[in-house]
Amino acid sequence: MRDKAPLEGITIIEWVSDGCSDAVGLAIAFAGRIAADLGATVLQIDAPVVRARAAQPPLVGDRSALSLFLDRGKQRLASLPALEDGVIVLYLGDAANVPLADRKGRESVIVATDRASPPAIPDSEFTLLAIGGLLDLVGNPDQQPLRLGGHQMAYSAGLAIYGGLVAEICRRRAGAAPDSVRVAIADVVVWLNWKSAAMGSWSNRVPTRLGDGAEWRTIRCADGWIALVYLEADWPKLKAIVQDPRLEDARYEDRLVRRGEATTINAIVEQAFAAKTRAELRVIALAHRIPLGPVWTPAELEQDPQYVARGFLPRIPDGDGGATLQPRLPVLWNGARFGAAPAMETQS
Repeated sequence: MRDKAPLEGITIIEWVSDGCSDAVGLAIAFAGRIAADLGATVLQIDAPVVRARAAQPPLVGDRSALSLFLDRGKQRLASLPALEDGVIVLYLGDAANVPLADRKGRESVIVATDRASPPAIPDSEFTLLAIGGLLDLVGNPDQQPLRLGGHQMAYSAGLAIYGGLVAEICRRRAGAAPDSVRVAIADVVVWLNWKSAAMGSWSNRVPTRLGDGAEWRTIRCADGWIALVYLEADWPKLKAIVQDPRLEDARYEDRLVRRGEATTINAIVEQAFAAKTRAELRVIALAHRIPLGPVWTPAELEQDPQYVARGFLPRIPDGDGGATLQPRLPVLWNGARFGAAPAMETQS
């Protein structure tokens, strides 16, 4: 039996327009998933973007892994239901649904949109990442831009939407009238890439992808990859780990020189790491207190002692007799942890 959750008794309608973009649909669905895990009744109104997500690969059996994650704990309805009086109802919807979400003046509206103003080109996760500069952070400068894995931008926007939702719940419980919250995903992209904006205003230069010439990069080891990250104070520790006389060059004591010679230094480190596994390098990094970051698979993370102790990556029943590996909310509420909400219910 689940502990009493903080959002029990609150009804949230997750509603997107027929023309909703993928990015907005993902952001709204993520906010709804968090609310469902925390006990809210989330009513997901059927829409093309919702149906498309349910068929999007990769598949777990015949169901989308993305849909299994984002749509869990919700009730999918074909149309907007009748709403009972006396219940706090909040709408999670994109801008096209705002005129429909103010019935009786008692519902709060949480609006998500791609931008604050109509775009000159069609918006997508890719174009918004490009406009925000996030495609110019990793990879080689002479190759096509690389987007980071997953849906970092949309999920970050989902957290912003959820934050607005909780703020509105607090306002309502304090007796305030219903209000609206607006989240523009383009603003979230700027926030995610805040260092570029700060550095651009400070030095008239913004970070750009340096490829093999980057001071910090992911390099190969015996059984995969490891992120080479070290601070100025860590340089002697890195030399002790690598044990290559070429790194003892006196010029490398100057960080500016090391940054200019990053391609050479990274190649030397990669040669040394080629004979060591990720697990071995992790032990070495912990012993030297240097922040090297092994790249683990989800299956490996499932066995990580810290994740096991916290129950962070449980196997969640998928409703078809199987189970999928899904993260739980990384928060405590009055000391209690909350597992995933029950599987989705589909109603007419």
